[in-house]
Amino acid sequence: MGMNAVIDKDEFLEKYGLKKYFDNAECNWEELMAIYQNYLEIQNSDYFKQCCREIEEACRSMNPAAPIHSIRCRCKDPEHVIEKIIRKRGKEQNHKYIDINDKNYSYIIRDLIGVRILIFKKEDWERVFDEITKKFPKDCTQEIHIAEEPVAYIRYGDRDIFKNKIHKEYTNKGYRSQHYIVKFKKFYCEIQVRTLAEEVYGEFDHMVKYPYRSDNNFLIRYTSMVSKLTDAIDESISTCLQMNDDCWDYCSKNFAPDIYSDWQHTSQVVPEKRPNKKDDSKDDVSKNSAIINMKLYANNILYRKDN
Repeated sequence: MGMNAVIDKDEFLEKYGLKKYFDNAECNWEELMAIYQNYLEIQNSDYFKQCCREIEEACRSMNPAAPIHSIRCRCKDPEHVIEKIIRKRGKEQNHKYIDINDKNYSYIIRDLIGVRILIFKKEDWERVFDEITKKFPKDCTQEIHIAEEPVAYIRYGDRDIFKNKIHKEYTNKGYRSQHYIVKFKKFYCEIQVRTLAEEVYGEFDHMVKYPYRSDNNFLIRYTSMVSKLTDAIDESISTCLQMNDDCWDYCSKNFAPDIYSDWQHTSQVVPEKRPNKKDDSKDDVSKNSAIINMKLYANNILYRKDN
């Protein structure tokens, strides 16, 4: 799409499922296109691209004394900027977006630049928090600073690991993450910190439910189930990683009788065949059953072949 391209209104509303919200949003399409064009120009500017690189590098240079799985940065898609404005005004009735225009949208929409930091266990959030607040102080007189109070989104019923160090917002939507809004030179950036399991849920929920099917009871039920399962994964990882070698070795004694199968090398005993009822004179089936390769045995079962 070129720099002077204009989005077709009907196609756009159909694409993002916004027809039922657009009238209620009281948006002027020409004003939305002015925002769209302005952001296209900003997004393609060398200055904006340089800011994206610098804030990602600033995050990568942190030393939280905790393992970080990955850090990635993205700039918001121009169409998603327009979609967000319509949704915020038409569906969520967010008053912050009422007077948005091409002069102030970059102040109101604070995730034009986004950074995602993925960690391994939930408790590592605190070390990352300390590093982010050190890297981006709360002094608004500085060119680079935290612009809003950091917030941790937490699900009702979760174990509270955040103490009173960060503002908590409870939700029944299953979403978990910590958000930091940073003013980086002329732009705002949203830094999200979450575990790998929380990322799995977030990506799944965004793919099937959020934000266009948030009222679908079927998806509410099953994304909630996924949220509970990913939290169970996080709790298991946290418990295991909070232990040391001595604890692992001690606990291992309780599981000494456990046997784990190796698919490549395990053999399987063939179940004994029942004697033919029509011929009682036949000898009993030998108890010394044949031993076969497990892979072959499984394939025979799958293809319903006689053993």
